[in-house]
Amino acid sequence: MSTRKHPVVTAKSVMRRKVITVKDNLLAGELARLFEAKHISGAPVVDRAGRLIGVVSKSDLVRHECEGADLYKDADEPLPKGFHVENPDRTTVADIMTPAVIEASEDAPAAELAKLMRKRHIHRIFITRDKRLKGIVTTLDLLKLLEA
Repeated sequence: MSTRKHPVVTAKSVMRRKVITVKDNLLAGELARLFEAKHISGAPVVDRAGRLIGVVSKSDLVRHECEGADLYKDADEPLPKGFHVENPDRTTVADIMTPAVIEASEDAPAAELAKLMRKRHIHRIFITRDKRLKGIVTTLDLLKLLEA
């Protein structure tokens, strides 16, 4: 039996560095168009200084427009046919985002990220340094480690 230790895999080594972010003052109508154009279901929200302050998703858009209805479950699907933002010139990302985000540092061990995802029932963790977004680690990123 070998007693040799394997190096600890950290968030920095598995995270994706190119992350589409949105500003908190972006209008909801523009957000919906961005999600459709980039084929994404959500994005981290940053303030004017570039600090991570929340996360926003297609579900948040639909929930806001349907006043709390939980009709939209599959974030991988396009927005519902005929969907439009009621007040596209007034509603901002700050109005509909989820302010609580799960974040970790770049030196967080990948195993700890996996435990956190399992315990919190989440699929992504934002990697930050001084509240500034450095990357993202998803469940798919961690599954790739198992393939290696």
